[in-house]
This record gives sequence, structure tokens and C-alpha cells, in this order.
Amino acid sequence: MTANPDYPYKIAAVERTLKLIEILAINKGNLTISEIAKKLDVHISSADRYLLTLQSMGYVDKDILTGRFKLSDRILKLNDSLIVDHPLSVRYLDTMHTLAYEFNTTTHIMAFYGRSTITLHKDLQTHNMSFNNAFFDPKRYHYCSAPGKLLLSTLSEKDLTEYFAQAKFIRFTQKTMTSEAEVREDLERIRQRGYSTHDEEWLVGNLTIAYPLRVGGRIKGALSLMCDIAWKDRMLSKKTVDSIKARLKEPIILP
Repeated sequence: MTANPDYPYKIAAVERTLKLIEILAINKGNLTISEIAKKLDVHISSADRYLLTLQSMGYVDKDILTGRFKLSDRILKLNDSLIVDHPLSVRYLDTMHTLAYEFNTTTHIMAFYGRSTITLHKDLQTHNMSFNNAFFDPKRYHYCSAPGKLLLSTLSEKDLTEYFAQAKFIRFTQKTMTSEAEVREDLERIRQRGYSTHDEEWLVGNLTIAYPLRVGGRIKGALSLMCDIAWKDRMLSKKTVDSIKARLKEPIILP
């Protein structure tokens, strides 16, 4: 049967179980059973049954002292398996490590999900912890991030309009773009040249280049290379860009 998000015969228990897992993940194990019941919109006795089932399967732990619930490491094991077998890992992980070593840059593989970027892998070659830490700073917005702008360049006009309607533009550096018009112009350049850059827009002294990663011909993520701004001419030279693009080109699989 083909997956259909509008399928009318949904199983409520399955939906609530998955929602419960999401609630526990978001709240980092800081919820009591009454708080969980409220967020699930069910009676405490029902929430208790869901939690007991997940506990018996090893997916949920309960703190004996506080009575609060959290996801167990079994979820991490599932996550690890998903990352290892992810199409971007299978196709591009070896190339990511090779590029990190060859150019002495920190490299990342990011997956795109909706309007989110998810870090699957990283190779920390750059010996500047402020760069490495800043890459994962939660204040980093898509409009001033190389992987983020690459993601934005793939969105439909509807999704892009919704993004800009909610975006809060902050001038982090003198190079930060702080208007929808500026960002849209940059997104068009990204589509034409086939990669995006962070050119000190979020962090002074940092250059990041993000290249699209494709699965089945569709952009599903990005591979980024992060380095000192002094390397800009080398990293953005036609020779370097063409070489990296060639290595990241998805192979044609004949039927």
C-alpha cells in the first residue's frame, strides 16, 4: 500500500504513543505523569498505561526519586541504526572524511527534514573550537548559515513565504543579510551556482561552504566544509569547487 498522509483510518493508540515519545524527547525527561497526561490530552490512568508499556519494552525510564519520566538509551540505539543506514551516510560518509583530511577543514553531513537541518556526521579537523561550537549554536538562523541557506533554496514558494513570515532578522556581523529581499537574491545565486556559503555572516573569521547531497535526484541534505576566512580564495576557486562537485555527484544507476 502506498503511504498516504490523508489516510482516514488512523489508529489513535499508535498516534498517542508516537506523540508521547516526541513529548519526552522535547522535554528531556522532566515530566511527571500528570504533566504527560495533560500534554497527551488523556486521563492519568491512560498515560500510565502508555508509559508502562514503553517501560516494559525498554524505551522509557522512570526516576525513582522524582517520579519523572525520560526516554531510555534504547532510543539512541535506534537513532544510531538510522544514521548508519541513512542514504546520505551510505553514499557520502567516506567522501566527507576524505575532504576533511584533504583540505584540513571541519566537515559535516546534514540531512534536510521539512525546514530543519539535522547533523548526521562531523569530522572536526579545524583546530578552532569557537568555529566548531558556533556551528551548533541554537541561535544560528538559516538565513545566515550555509547549510540553512541551501535548505531554503530547495523550499517551495509557499514554504519559503511561510519561513520569511516567521523569520526574525538579526544583524550578527556587518555581513549579515537582514531583509527578505537580500536573502531571496542570495538563494537565487545558490540555485544557479550549485552551492551556498557562510561568509562571516554569523561568525567573523569563518567561511563555510555547503554543497547539496542528492538521493534519487532530489536534494536531501548538505555537505559543508568549514574553515578560516583566510582560505576563501582557495576554497572558492573554480578548481576546488568543480572538484568537490564532481565527487559529490550522485551516480547514475541504470535500471
